[in-house]
Amino acid sequence: MLLTTLTLSQFRNYSKSTFDLHTTTIIIGDNAIGKTNILEAIALLSCGKSFRAEQDHDAIQFGQDFAKVSAVVGKPGNETYLDAIFAKSARGFSKKFLVNKVPKRQADFVGNLPTTIFTPQDIEMITASPSSRRRYIDAILYQSSKTYRLAHTVYEKALKARNRLLRDIRDEKKSYRKEEFTYWNDLLLEHAEVITTQRQELIEYLNTAHKELFQIFITYDHSKMTVERLEKYHSAELAAGITLIGPQRDDFLLLLEKTKHPISEFCSRGEQRLTVIQLKMLEIQYLEKSLSERPILLLDDIFSELDQKNIERIINLIPYQQTIITTTHEEFIPIPTATNTHIIHLP
Repeated sequence: MLLTTLTLSQFRNYSKSTFDLHTTTIIIGDNAIGKTNILEAIALLSCGKSFRAEQDHDAIQFGQDFAKVSAVVGKPGNETYLDAIFAKSARGFSKKFLVNKVPKRQADFVGNLPTTIFTPQDIEMITASPSSRRRYIDAILYQSSKTYRLAHTVYEKALKARNRLLRDIRDEKKSYRKEEFTYWNDLLLEHAEVITTQRQELIEYLNTAHKELFQIFITYDHSKMTVERLEKYHSAELAAGITLIGPQRDDFLLLLEKTKHPISEFCSRGEQRLTVIQLKMLEIQYLEKSLSERPILLLDDIFSELDQKNIERIINLIPYQQTIITTTHEEFIPIPTATNTHIIHLP
């Protein structure tokens, strides 16, 4: 897997810019100049959505109606062309994906450019709300499994429709008819099972895989969705105006393997960072195993955040796949700028 060319059009702060990328590329520039935007664009081509924006349309350059991210992947003579286009209009927001100029569904587009990204904010996976951990698990499974992508997409659409029905009933905009829930319940139940099963399989892999840096254990605290539980919570959901059970309520508890104590409470900041590094290393292995392709490693200004020992651990990963690194100062990256290392200086 080799991403050779990336073009950003009206994406974040880039009106039109093209970047040539090599096996190891270092992007150097001041804070707030747009380094992370480049990695965001690459990751967007992996999952079909931004890992940073609350809403995908936030990635569109201010004052513009659309943004386009294009990439050339592969060696000369065997290239794949990827395009992701976000657009907003009076009719709403739309996303369009193309592989070799042929339109694709998001579920068919994702997986053409697997990535693993390290950012200074990754520690929030441990310290923040369950939604941050769900996003992390989803990002891995989105890239590794088309079945998961399809199930998750259908589930999210059905969940929104069911919640809208619940809110309308709560707000007395609609009279209550229990049979109206049957269609949405059946759809949620079918796809929740797929989501839960694949999340459990990933957690089992992460728990049983060899860990060379830090011994962690993940407990899957899943909100089981069954016909019986939907019946049990129905009155409460009518009062709340929202679905109270299902995968959107799942959590993944990060624990010390031996004691089963929560890492968020019993570990230092340094140990929490080590946990993240270990998880990311396992993520790389899982994606390589699932896709038979080593993901591109994206390192977003992390070396100023780590101690020397952890920096060396990350550096040891660099030779095994294409790696794209951002930093404010070249000296923060303790690797020689050899002939196979390409440096981009942002103005």
